[in-house]
Amino acid sequence: MKTQEQTAILSSRMADGLLHDSLSALDHEEVWILYLTVNHTLIGMEMISKGTLDTTAIDCRTVLRQALLHNAGSIILLHNHPSGVCTPSVTDIKMTNSLHQACLLMDIPLVDHIIVAGKNYFSFAEEQTFKYNR
Repeated sequence: MKTQEQTAILSSRMADGLLHDSLSALDHEEVWILYLTVNHTLIGMEMISKGTLDTTAIDCRTVLRQALLHNAGSIILLHNHPSGVCTPSVTDIKMTNSLHQACLLMDIPLVDHIIVAGKNYFSFAEEQTFKYNR
């Protein structure tokens, strides 16, 4: 049996499955990072931001600093929408595009940003809102 640290994250659905139940039950927003090797094997995960009912901060510097500290080859970001609506806000889209560009500059690709809401999720990678380049 594989441990969590040996799991390869091969799809957005797999990434969502790691935290969906926990995040969808919250009454506030949280942001989590999945740290991956270059082969998408899970190294670890942690919450990097805890917010309010409808907002939380996602700081590019914090995300990249933590990715570097974990020696991540790539990352996946997840956050929840307690409203139950997984459609990304304008702020979510702008922040994701900024983070995507910053990650490319640091050679730590942002593989996906997943928004969890109710029983559903939204994947920026699946919707091709940005292109994962490696």
